[in-house]
Amino acid sequence: MNLRLNVHTSGPLLAGKSAQTIQSNLDKAITAATLLLYAKVTSYTPQGVFGAQGGLLGSIQQDVRGKGTPVVHGIVQSAHEYAEVIEKGRRPGKGMPPKGSLVRWLMDPRKLGLDQKTASKIEFVVRRSIGRKGFEGAHMFEKAWKENQSQIQNIFERHGLKITEELNNG
Repeated sequence: MNLRLNVHTSGPLLAGKSAQTIQSNLDKAITAATLLLYAKVTSYTPQGVFGAQGGLLGSIQQDVRGKGTPVVHGIVQSAHEYAEVIEKGRRPGKGMPPKGSLVRWLMDPRKLGLDQKTASKIEFVVRRSIGRKGFEGAHMFEKAWKENQSQIQNIFERHGLKITEELNNG
């Protein structure tokens, strides 16, 4: 019987760098997952009157907060006033959208392409219809999360393996 024992006298664990190795890979994993979700959310977001330049699509942002700390947050969000309505939709009977909120949408050539005067005249009818019937949400945040959970898990597993390799190999 042959026994072998290897004793390492150096490396991240013995040098006190294990926390730094773990934190670095955690920061990288959160950043990669956040960027993936941001790309997916923006691909699912409907383009309105302003296209990618403004409106809802232009308002979607990503951020990673708390890098270098034990509590790192990846955030994909929109501060746009109607982001939640577009995400979740609107139930029938919930009420009409605010007056004047659909004029630009009605004028958009990709929608109805009306002139200002006509759009202003029929806006009430469209608002009333939305109030009565509601509409289905785009679910862009929900879809991005549900359809990419396995990819996000893979990102964290890869970085977990990197942590193990770095701690073992120095």
